[in-house]
Amino acid sequence: MKKLCSLFLCALLVLQLLPAGTLAASEMTTSDQGVAFIAEFEGYRQYAYSDGGKWYIGYGTACGQNDYPDGVSEAEALGLLQEELAEKEVEVNEFLTKYGITLAQHQFDALMSLTYNLGTGWLNPSYRLGAYLIDGWDTHTTDEMVNAIATWCHVGTEPQEALAQRRLTEAYLFLYGEYENNGAQSYVYLHFIPGAGAEVPHSTLFYPINHAYGSLPVPTGGSQTFQGWYTAGGTLLTADDVAVSNTDVTARWGTPPSGGDGTVSVSWTNPYSDVKESDWFYAYVKNLSLTGAVEGYPDGTFKPTRQITVGEALKMVLLAAGETEQAMTDKHWASGYRDLAVRKGYMTADQVTDLDAVITRGVVAQLMALVMGLPESTTASPFADTSDQYVLRLYDAGLVTGSYNAQNQLVYRPDQGIVRSEISALVWRMHQYEPPAETPEEPDNSGDGGSDRPAEPDPEETGYITYGNKKIPILAGVPVCEYDKSLFRLEGSILFYDDPKVDTYIGIDVSSYQGDIDWEEVAADGIEYAFVRVGFRGYGTGSLNYDRYYEQNLQGAIDAGLDVGVYFFSQAITVEEAVEEAELVLDAIEDYDITYPIVFDWETVSSSSARTNGLDSSTLTDCAIAFCERVLEDGYTPMVYFNQNVGYTKFQLDRLTDYDFWYAQYPSKSAMYPAMYYNYQIWQYSSSGTVAGISGGVDMNISWKKW
Repeated sequence: MKKLCSLFLCALLVLQLLPAGTLAASEMTTSDQGVAFIAEFEGYRQYAYSDGGKWYIGYGTACGQNDYPDGVSEAEALGLLQEELAEKEVEVNEFLTKYGITLAQHQFDALMSLTYNLGTGWLNPSYRLGAYLIDGWDTHTTDEMVNAIATWCHVGTEPQEALAQRRLTEAYLFLYGEYENNGAQSYVYLHFIPGAGAEVPHSTLFYPINHAYGSLPVPTGGSQTFQGWYTAGGTLLTADDVAVSNTDVTARWGTPPSGGDGTVSVSWTNPYSDVKESDWFYAYVKNLSLTGAVEGYPDGTFKPTRQITVGEALKMVLLAAGETEQAMTDKHWASGYRDLAVRKGYMTADQVTDLDAVITRGVVAQLMALVMGLPESTTASPFADTSDQYVLRLYDAGLVTGSYNAQNQLVYRPDQGIVRSEISALVWRMHQYEPPAETPEEPDNSGDGGSDRPAEPDPEETGYITYGNKKIPILAGVPVCEYDKSLFRLEGSILFYDDPKVDTYIGIDVSSYQGDIDWEEVAADGIEYAFVRVGFRGYGTGSLNYDRYYEQNLQGAIDAGLDVGVYFFSQAITVEEAVEEAELVLDAIEDYDITYPIVFDWETVSSSSARTNGLDSSTLTDCAIAFCERVLEDGYTPMVYFNQNVGYTKFQLDRLTDYDFWYAQYPSKSAMYPAMYYNYQIWQYSSSGTVAGISGGVDMNISWKKW
């Protein structure tokens, strides 16, 4: 938010003298911070104005057209705002008292902002927000609470982006107590238009940005067959597509054909007790069941979360490609499919020795790409964890999109198994895939027929680095990576570098995404150092924010005896902003013993609203230098973090050689070595490590230096 006027600043000084905490409903009034929060959204207008046939003045206070012919000052407008809030507080407090609801001050302020802007309609217990408060808001998930608040963003039946942004900011204030927050940049909505006399429970749903949707509603009441949600451009939206921007989607309806070509049929009787119409994968399983491409189990289940085996994947993909049923060639039921896949070159014999083993996502990509005959990709990998050619072929064909990890990096996770619901989605997309119209090929002047995956040209011989379809000139003066690829060895989540003459150290990096951490257990599990996120800059608004767990993580890691460094997720677009970020970090760590580097972590964001879009390399590099030099001034060690894309195409690395580098890439377990041409002191080799004391995955790092 912008700086508040002097009147609000004075009010906040008074507020600091008041006791904080949870208050009984009957005592609650909007705090001065809450008033400032509301006023910032409303904006000040000196004279009366009309909006929707009604008249308002000052900070959005209702009035008559001729009530204030001379207008109002900011102080008078503030008084009017507080008077109207006092009236609305009575109704809100009555609701809270009636149902015995106890709130913290920031939660009350969030609800008063909603009420001032919207009215008291949300107090109805039949609406989600009222019902959740009565049930106990903390019994509901973050996404449920965000949707309960943000759903009040419509004018008529249409969502308004400005209202959605306000609602999201109010939701984050309610949940996290941050009056300046990144809520508006953390979620996007889908607006569902069912048509055909159908309806959905909620016409607008909010989803975490840069994550897969996970589930999409199925409209009810239509007279025809629901065929899916489509964007204005005619693209079918699926549950594992990634939420990037606010989008309107319209239901497509049709009459099912008499044949079994995989189209959704109204006559289908769901035989699976564990597949519900609300599941994101329902349509895929239904369609494939009609064609006989998938079957359930004798107990009447589909087991959508069960990882599939090599044999199961072979059968599903080969049948989807039009191959016939294969008879057994030995005792295993899938032996015929195995032999067919090997004979046609889709798989090698050593990949199918155990047909009952879990198949990985990377191997599935190979199988599908070769079965479909997809052309070689020239796309620079959008994934932080793989540049595998087969994965990129599926990506080019629109069959896979990836998902975003906690660091906002697009990943494919090639080494993980794939479950039955996921393979159903992929196989259905195979059915739907239409190859692009052929265009004349460019003549091949390579002079080499090559193999399916030709070796990369040697940069030392060519003078350039090959990155995707780019040829990037080698930078003079930037040290070249000399780590021996053959010496890397992964055991569980720990990476070893088997050179007795070289010392390496294993660490992690954490943020609020890891939640509460038992640092003593982390240290006991062999972790030697940790990087803690201190904060981040919003990629849309540019607001500065502290990580909610940074103090807890710093103290916990230090008390457990770990070496500790910190990083800041930057979205700086000017030198001044980079210095501002560095100073925020330096102020935050003043009372802590930081022995490892302070890291400038600037990353690209896949959003049309990202303020960093179009930032040139020279300015970005200036920002990195400004951050690092400010860190040096206070006696700390600076470091620059990047992945392959940012390192090769964004930073001017030859201007950053005075600083240590931290490189991020997540290769497959079968090829566990980094691909970066230039040298670095830390390699972040996984985003899904398992470490005692931490629930869920965590970033893993190996370093060749101890600071």
